[in-house]
Amino acid sequence: MSAPSERPVLIVFGAGGHGRVAADAALLSGAFARVVASDRNPATWGGELLPGVPVLSIDEASALPGLRAVHVAIGNNPVRRDEAARLASIGPLATIIHPHASVAASARIGPGCLITAQCVVGPMAELGAGAIVNHGAVVDHDCHIAAWAHIAPGARLGGAVQVGEAALVGAGSTVLRNLRVGAGATLGAGAVLLQDLPDGAAWAGVPARPLAQASA
Repeated sequence: MSAPSERPVLIVFGAGGHGRVAADAALLSGAFARVVASDRNPATWGGELLPGVPVLSIDEASALPGLRAVHVAIGNNPVRRDEAARLASIGPLATIIHPHASVAASARIGPGCLITAQCVVGPMAELGAGAIVNHGAVVDHDCHIAAWAHIAPGARLGGAVQVGEAALVGAGSTVLRNLRVGAGATLGAGAVLLQDLPDGAAWAGVPARPLAQASA
C-alpha cells in the first residue's frame, strides 16, 4: 500500500476579506498541511488573517520548507491573474473547495479556483484557472467559466452559459441558459441577462441593458 501524498503548505496571497474567505475554506477542506497568508503590504505582516493564520512577507512565504502551493485571493480579476503569474516561482496554484459546496463529479475545475460555501457546480461544468464561484452561486450543467472570471455571491447561471475570461457576474444576478457573458464584461448586481453580453461591456438592470441606459 502506497504512502499518502504529502499535503502542501498553502499560501493564501491577499490579506483582505477575500483572503479570509479563501483561508477559511482551505482550513475546513483539510487539503493542506498548514494555511498561511501573504501580502505585498508591509502593514499586514506579522498579523493574522484568521486566528492561527499568520500573514507573512513574500520573502518569508517563499522560504517556507517543504511542499508549497499558492492561492491568489484577490477579487479584482485582472489583478488576480497578474499576481498569479508573478508568484509562480513560489509554488503551483491551488484550488480551494469548501466542504459545503456541491461540485458534480463530472465538473472540470482548473488550478487556482475558489468554490465557496453553498455553491453548486453542475455536471460537465468547467472552470478555468483562477475562477471564483462565490457564496451561494449556482453554475448549472455544461457551463463554461473561463480563466480568472468571478461569479459573485448568489448569482445564478442557467445551463450551458459561457462566461469569458476575467468577466464579473454580479451578486444576485441571473443569466438565462445558453447565453454568453463576454470576456472582461461586467453584469451588475441583481441584473437579469436575456441576451448575450458583449466583450468588455457593463450591463445592469432587469432586463440587463448597457449601464448608461440602465441608469437613465
